[in-house]
Amino acid sequence: FSSFKSLLNSAATLFCLDVYEPWKKSRGHTDVSDQHILKVAKIASIVIALFSFVVAPLLQFAPDGLWQIIRIFTGFYNIPVITIVIVGLFTNHVPALGAKVVIGFHVIAYGLLKFVLDDVVTVHFIHLYGILFVAEVLIMLVIGYFFPVSTPWTYQNNEKVDMQPWRLRVPCATTLISCVIGLYLLFSPLGIVGGLSQLFFPLVGGLVAVNIAVWWHYGVSKLVSTPAR
Repeated sequence: FSSFKSLLNSAATLFCLDVYEPWKKSRGHTDVSDQHILKVAKIASIVIALFSFVVAPLLQFAPDGLWQIIRIFTGFYNIPVITIVIVGLFTNHVPALGAKVVIGFHVIAYGLLKFVLDDVVTVHFIHLYGILFVAEVLIMLVIGYFFPVSTPWTYQNNEKVDMQPWRLRVPCATTLISCVIGLYLLFSPLGIVGGLSQLFFPLVGGLVAVNIAVWWHYGVSKLVSTPAR
């Protein structure tokens, strides 16, 4: 129920802020109040909920269940959003054109590969996520190379609060990533699925060694070298 409610709220918010409010302002109504937007959002939620009730019986034709259907259809927007955010974090010259091209490319490519050419392209949709993610990152970087923004974006630090990075940010991030990799190895053919391959324990040992080295470099060694107050 919580997932259904969150989807309703998200859909109503997107409709009101990205469709309805810009449409009203384009017609000269610049004084759209929050109360009016809230009223429209409630109506939109009811309409979307009723539509979902009508469509729900069709889920009997989905043998993999509702959760799998949701994951498949969220693939239309989650990968381009992740791509745009990551490229935006690590570059400062890719224009808005790159984001627009990636969104259009992903919707068309994912729709064709998953629903039209599924008899030819038998790759699981999760692997399609990864393939399209790499392709879309390259597309944005190429567009940024040939059509960079005239003024690259630079971060301006207002310094209103203390933004000193946490000392343990790198080792904690390393441990989290290592846990994800470890779970993948555990449930992969190298792990319990294939009967614990000979490579499993060396790989896990490598992850542990990397964590020990990173924690010592960023955590323990600096803690030891820090003078007592």
